[in-house]
Amino acid sequence: SGAAAGSDADGFPEGVRAYVDGSYDNASGRFSCGVVIVETDAEGNSETTELNAAFDDSEAAQQRNVAGEIMGSKLAIDHCMASGIRSVEIYHDYEGIGAWADRRWKANNSLTQGYRDFVAEARKSMEITFVKVKAHAGNKYNELADKLAKKALGK
Repeated sequence: SGAAAGSDADGFPEGVRAYVDGSYDNASGRFSCGVVIVETDAEGNSETTELNAAFDDSEAAQQRNVAGEIMGSKLAIDHCMASGIRSVEIYHDYEGIGAWADRRWKANNSLTQGYRDFVAEARKSMEITFVKVKAHAGNKYNELADKLAKKALGK
């Protein structure tokens, strides 16, 4: 579900950033993602959109929170494509999100191979770059993505 969460002056340069995170619930075996899309105009005003989703896929769940991280990146890309956004920077705290997409890591299972191919296909119609951020280092949008992922699992 998406909801506009107001606007902020973060001093970002013009463009679209997506902060993604994943979560895993041991008890249910379900995983989830949280996404914060930050669209910044030429004046530096930012509007945010919050997205999250939970998944029940026992094969993907073997990857635990990594499955959620991947689904967060895919949800962000899908949102951008559906909104006509032609360029996005995806901020992630799990190295594989950028590494599989940029083919720096070998994709060894159907989840990571599918993700790698999804990004390659999306890149035919939009520019996608990946930026690694430190987890739990006080980045407000990364922290919000983490909260959204947990909320999707009822945490």
